[in-house]
Amino acid sequence: MEIETITTDVDNRDDAPTHIVAIGVSAGGLEALENFFYALDDNLGCSYVVTQHLSSDFKSMMDQLLRKYTSMQVLLAEDGESIKANTVYLVPAGKLLRINNTKLVLSDLPKENRINLPINAIFSKLAQDAEYAVIGIILSGTGSDGCRGIVALKEYGAMVIAQDPTEAQFNGMPQNAINTGAVDFVLKTADMSEYIKNFVSHPLAKAESETFKYHLSQNTDVLRKILILIQDQTGLDFKAYKESTVSRRIKHRMSINNKVSLNEYWEYLQNNESEIELVKQDLLIGVTRFFRDRETWDKLKDEVVIPMITNRDANDTIRVWCAGCSTGEEAYTIAMLFDSTIKELGLARKVKVFASDIDQTSVTYAGNGIYPSSISDEVSSELLSTYFTQLSDGEYQVSKDLRSTVVFATHNVIQDPPFSNMDMVSCRNCLIYLQQPAQQKAMAFFHFSLKKNGFMLLGSSESPGKFASYFPAVDSSKRIYQKVQDIKIPISSISSHGLRRSGYELKSIPQFVERINKKMAKPKSKSPGLMSLQERFLPPTFILNTKLQVVYTYGDTSPFTEKLRPGEVTNDIADIVNKELSSSVLSGTHECVREEKNVFLERVYVDEKTKEFWGLNCYTFREDDEPDRLIAVSFVQGIPETKNENVSVYTPDEQTQQRIIELETAYVECQRMYREALEDLDATSEELKSSHEELMAANKELQSTNEELQSVNEELYTVNSEYQQKILELTDTNNDLENILNSTDLAVLFLDPDLNIRRYTRPIRNFINIMDFDLNRPFEDLSLKFKMENMHEIVKLANTQGKSFYQMIELDDKKIELSVNPYTIGKDNQGVVISMRQQD
Repeated sequence: MEIETITTDVDNRDDAPTHIVAIGVSAGGLEALENFFYALDDNLGCSYVVTQHLSSDFKSMMDQLLRKYTSMQVLLAEDGESIKANTVYLVPAGKLLRINNTKLVLSDLPKENRINLPINAIFSKLAQDAEYAVIGIILSGTGSDGCRGIVALKEYGAMVIAQDPTEAQFNGMPQNAINTGAVDFVLKTADMSEYIKNFVSHPLAKAESETFKYHLSQNTDVLRKILILIQDQTGLDFKAYKESTVSRRIKHRMSINNKVSLNEYWEYLQNNESEIELVKQDLLIGVTRFFRDRETWDKLKDEVVIPMITNRDANDTIRVWCAGCSTGEEAYTIAMLFDSTIKELGLARKVKVFASDIDQTSVTYAGNGIYPSSISDEVSSELLSTYFTQLSDGEYQVSKDLRSTVVFATHNVIQDPPFSNMDMVSCRNCLIYLQQPAQQKAMAFFHFSLKKNGFMLLGSSESPGKFASYFPAVDSSKRIYQKVQDIKIPISSISSHGLRRSGYELKSIPQFVERINKKMAKPKSKSPGLMSLQERFLPPTFILNTKLQVVYTYGDTSPFTEKLRPGEVTNDIADIVNKELSSSVLSGTHECVREEKNVFLERVYVDEKTKEFWGLNCYTFREDDEPDRLIAVSFVQGIPETKNENVSVYTPDEQTQQRIIELETAYVECQRMYREALEDLDATSEELKSSHEELMAANKELQSTNEELQSVNEELYTVNSEYQQKILELTDTNNDLENILNSTDLAVLFLDPDLNIRRYTRPIRNFINIMDFDLNRPFEDLSLKFKMENMHEIVKLANTQGKSFYQMIELDDKKIELSVNPYTIGKDNQGVVISMRQQD
C-alpha cells in the first residue's frame, strides 16, 4: 500500500530544500570534503551546512577550494539569507547557525570556560528547529565534537552517517561518533552520495508527519503486529508510548531500510532479527549525558543536596532513586554531585543511589561504568581526575569507590514495585514519551517511594500534571518538586497497560527492593525490664568485640577500671582496666579466642591495699545478628565449683606476675615509640598529600592547556591544508605563466612597487639591455636601446598615479609600439608592466 500524500503548510518555494545535510569536519577535513562533494549528485534538492573548527580571525578559503569539486554554489553563510536547495553554506568561524522561517540566523557561539564545540552546538540547534528533515554527517577530525550533536539529531529522527575511520586522516571524531551508538551508517566519503540519495528520494522522506500518521491510522493492525513482534523478541511492550513517538521512530527505520509501507516493513522485520533490535533501541530513546542541563544541577545542589547533607545524621544513609537511568550517566552524575558536596562541606555522610532502567543492555553498560573519551566535554577536569580512570584506549572508567555507591537494576518504572524510603527520586526525560495513564501511574509510584519532604527531579518538559497538589514546586523552572504530605495516592484507578515484560519477568526485583529496604531498617531495642535484671544480678562484666574493644558493660565495673585521665579516650580493654589487671585480661582473652574455650584465671591480683583476689572468667558467644563472635570478661569471687574439659583454669604465681609487669612495661614503651613513629608518618603523609594536591592542580592546568593546544592544532591543520592547496594552485598558475611568457614573442617587463625588476620575457632584450642577474635591480640601472628621455618619469607616473602610456618609437629604422601600464591587484597599484611590440 503506497502512502497517500496529505498537503500541509511547508516551504513551497521552487528553490526550497527538502533536507538539510549538516556536515561536521575538523583536521583532515579538506580532503574528505573534496571527495564527498566530488562524488555527490548535485541535484538532490538538499542544502548543505558545513561546520569546521576555525579561529575567529582566520579568513577561510574553503569556498574557493570546494568550487572546483561541485557545480553547486558554495557560499559563506550570511544572516537573514533565505536557504536554497543545491547550495553549500559554510558556517563562519565563531558563529552559531540555525534556521528560522526558511532563513539562516547567525549568532555568536556562547562563551564557555571549556573549549567551544561548534559542531555540537550547530547540530543541536538544527535538531531543535525541526523546520526541515536533517541528515547529519561526521567527517575527519580529532576529539569528540559532534557526538552530542548527532545524538540530538537522532532523537528527532535524523539519519546519521560517519566517515569510515580507516579512511579518515584523523579518525577521532568519526570513531567517537560511532561509539555513541547513534550512527546509522559508517561509509567512505565516495559512497555517501548513494545513501543520501536513497534517503531523500524515499516516499516517506517527502511525506509530512500528518501524512504518515494517517497511514498508521489506516494500518493499525499491522502496527500492532510490529509491536507484538518486538515484544516477543525483546520482552518490551511499547503500547504505553505516545503515538507520535512510535510514528517518528518507525518512520525513521522504514526510511533507513528503504521500505515504503508498514506491510513491507513488517515482512522485513519477520526475517531480520537484527532490525528488531535496532528499532527497539530507537524506541527506547537512550539520550543522556553527564550533567545534562548544568544549571539544573547547580540549582539542585543549592536547594536540595546541601540542605539534605547538612541536616542528616551521620549514621543515616541518603537514598536516591534514579529511574530510567539508561546507560548510567545521570546516576553517576547524582553520585558525583552528592560526594563532591559532602567533601566540600567537610562532613561524613553515606549516600546510596539506586539506578534502574527497563533495558538490560543499558543496565549492564552502566554497571561497567566505561564511557568514551567524549565525556571530557561534559565532565570537568577536576571531576574527571577525581572520579574516573583513563584507560589505555582513551576511554574513561568510573572509579571503584563511586561505582560502589550506585546499585543498578533492571526495573519497569510503571509495572514493578517501586523502591521505598527514598530521599530523592530523579526521572528525567522519560515520562514525556509515555501516554498520560502511564505517566500518572509512574507519578503515583514516585510519591509512594519518597519519604515525607523527599524531593523529585523531572525533565525540562515534564511536570507532575494532575498530581501537582501532591508535589509542590521547589523550583518549577528547573522541575524540582517536593513531597510534603504522607497521603497515599490510589494506584488501582490508574491504567496499568504498557511496558510489561513478556517471556522473562524480572521476578527478583520485588525481592531485591525488599532486601534493600530491610537492610536499612533500624534494629529493635532491648526490653528495659530485661536490662534492669541483667544489671542487678550479673557479675561485673565487659563485652568485647574481636578487636578487644569494649562494646557493653554489666554490673559495677568501677573497682576494676582506671580513673579517667585528661586526653584522648579509647575503648580498648587494656586501657580501661587497672594496670595490674591488663596483662591478665589480655592473656585470658587471647587464650579464649585461640583455643575457642572458656578460660578461668584464679587469684587475679586486684588491689595492693586490700590484698583481695578475684577470679577472671573469659568466654566467647555469638549474637544472631552479628557476623563476628563476642567475648565476655567477668570478675567473680572464688573458684568455679565444677570444671570440665571446655574450661581452662590458671593460677599465676608471684614470679609470673613480676614477669608480666616487666613485659607490660616494655609493651608500654613500645607503644610510646610506635605512637611517635606514627606521628612522624602522619606528618610525612600530610606533606605527600600536599605535594599530591599540587601535582593534581598542575595536571589540571596541563589538561586544560592540552585541550587548548589541541583546538589550536586543529585550526592550524585546517589553515595549513587550505594554504597547501592554494600553494599548489599558485604553483600551477606560476608554471602556466612561465610557459606562456617563454613561448610568446611579446616583449614584456614586470616591475615591482619599488620599480625593481620582477620578471621579463626574452624578447625584451631586443629593446633593453637586461640579463638574468639583473632581477631585483632598479629599472633606472638598465640602459635602453632606444632614445626616450622621459621614460623613467612615465614609469614613475604609472606606478604612483596609475596612468597608462602608449607611444610609437623607432629603433634601427623599425617602428616599435611601447605600452606602459600600472600592475593592478584589485584597486591597488602593485608595480608597472612595460610591453613592446614591433609593428609589421
